[in-house]
Amino acid sequence: MTLKIRNEEADTLARELAELDGTTVTDAVVAALREAIASRLKQETPRETAQRILARRGLSFKPNRAPLPPEAFHDLDHHLASD
Repeated sequence: MTLKIRNEEADTLARELAELDGTTVTDAVVAALREAIASRLKQETPRETAQRILARRGLSFKPNRAPLPPEAFHDLDHHLASD
């Protein structure tokens, strides 16, 4: 399998990372992609963000709270658009 980098900036960054790490360009690209994927997987979900913000204020979601149905967001969008 080959990966061709046709973007000048991407090529420069890949080579710079390879030089910093003392690896090949391929290994640098693989490492960078792994790090990016791991970082994104560690990010909070919107629910986790809401829980963290509520906790700072001594609040929390009600127990057994059910999520809103998708139709609620559809209706809300239409109400906001008409204002």
